[in-house]
Amino acid sequence: MDLISTYANGVSELTNFSRSLETAPLIVDVIANPHAGFFKRHATVEKHILELEQRLAELRLRYPRRKVEINTVHFTEYPGHARIIAEQILDKEEKASSGIEHLLICCGGDGTSNEICTALVDADGSLLDRLKILRLPLGTGNDVADASTFSQAYDLILGPQRTTKTGAIHVTTKSGRSLFAFNIGSIGLDAYVTDLTNRFKRAIPGDAYKFLVDFGSLFYEQKVRPGPMTVRLHHDGAESRIDGFVPSMVVVGISGGRTYGGHMRVLPGRENVCLIAGMSLLKKIRSKKLFYRGLHGRLHEVSFHTAEKVDIEYDGRMPMQLDGELTWLEPRDFPISFQILAPRIKVLRA
Repeated sequence: MDLISTYANGVSELTNFSRSLETAPLIVDVIANPHAGFFKRHATVEKHILELEQRLAELRLRYPRRKVEINTVHFTEYPGHARIIAEQILDKEEKASSGIEHLLICCGGDGTSNEICTALVDADGSLLDRLKILRLPLGTGNDVADASTFSQAYDLILGPQRTTKTGAIHVTTKSGRSLFAFNIGSIGLDAYVTDLTNRFKRAIPGDAYKFLVDFGSLFYEQKVRPGPMTVRLHHDGAESRIDGFVPSMVVVGISGGRTYGGHMRVLPGRENVCLIAGMSLLKKIRSKKLFYRGLHGRLHEVSFHTAEKVDIEYDGRMPMQLDGELTWLEPRDFPISFQILAPRIKVLRA
């Protein structure tokens, strides 16, 4: 925990040198997940702590320290805790002065980011106007992170902290479940692979788990036994219906140009929906590289679409992943709906 605390507190101190303090007071909250993939690699953490300390030492010498109003580091203790912390921060934000901006930094992976953003997605607009977040690349895939490198993330903190707004996918089920994704939500083979990846990487060091994931995915058809479903795509007031679709995957993004699974270019163009029909095992193995390069549109089983809402009817059991976190859908959950929500959450941008 010492390394984790040292890193999180270093990131917290970095905010004291932000140019944004020249124009408005700032409250900072850092939410750190000690179980994030980054923190499990001790040698890597030590290297980044050294680099961060060197950067802080230079800043202390070159610039006067601008005092942040309140600067707090929180450590998550169990799944779902990041969401609770974020909700508590929102409660305090309601009582804060409207002239003070608030920066929330996520030191965790895509799952931690999802928990934090889930707490924010339905917040009052006046609160979200004062709140901005930065999602550091501390997970395994980091497809949700607002910076691809640590140096870029630190530059976003130290700069004027300009923002853009990000949207969400609201997933609802017939059984009454309500879930969110802030990058990509999908059902099918990729969700099954996500489950295998999360389980094997916790038990096996390094990249050795990837072989077991590839091997385990060969049994997807036997375990899930996907059958035909109906997919309804809603766009610009019109509906397109696809009956008898036997899926390999149904992928929905908050927008086009999205990656997942460690920067796999599953939505390489403007379209935010990718439908992949079932294909033979041999073809899946041969086509894997096409997905990483964003060239899977060449396959006749693949089609891209644009939709504000995707409804799926199905009568079986199916895995679903939301920002890399798996949940199983049971027959009682169908039909399910993927609804794209308008961008509301402010995130730092270059």
